Amino acid sequence: MQEADFFKVVEKRRSIRKYKNREVPDEDITQMIQAARLAPSTNNTQPWQFLVVKEPETIKLLSAVAGGQHFIADANTVVMALANRGSSCCPGNPSMWHVQDTMIATEHLVLAATALGYGSCWVAMLDSRNTHNATLVKSALRIPDDVEIVALVTLGVSNEVPSPRSTNDIHQIAFSEAYGNSWK
Repeated sequence: MQEADFFKVVEKRRSIRKYKNREVPDEDITQMIQAARLAPSTNNTQPWQFLVVKEPETIKLLSAVAGGQHFIADANTVVMALANRGSSCCPGNPSMWHVQDTMIATEHLVLAATALGYGSCWVAMLDSRNTHNATLVKSALRIPDDVEIVALVTLGVSNEVPSPRSTNDIHQIAFSEAYGNSWK
């Protein structure tokens, strides 16, 4: 891949909520997970784990408990991004590095999906803060107690082409040498 291709992938990525009824081949999912696996992590702890869900009934369960985001049921593949608390860089310290590192790896997965021509969408409504739903899903999918659900990622062949969303101007988010000094 040439450098310019990366920026095209980043620019092309959208949150897709409508999918065609086409399977995502396991080989492509493997490539996405391989990309996630290469993400950086604090002290190289690599706390992420990914649970691939293709069973329609399980996807319906995830859709039902994810805060009314019913589009999840339209995807034929959902990847659950999980963070292993025991892999944290700082045992005994209530840090969130295991979650933050897993988010970085998940974005690698999402960008790989885009590069392979698939649509995806982060879904963050099913996590350890929603204890009832998280407990229900963890029990159904045999996810251990020390593993946190960070996000769901729906995957599939897009059945929509969303317009780009507006983003903040670079001068609103980037500064030079001190906060408030406009990036030139």
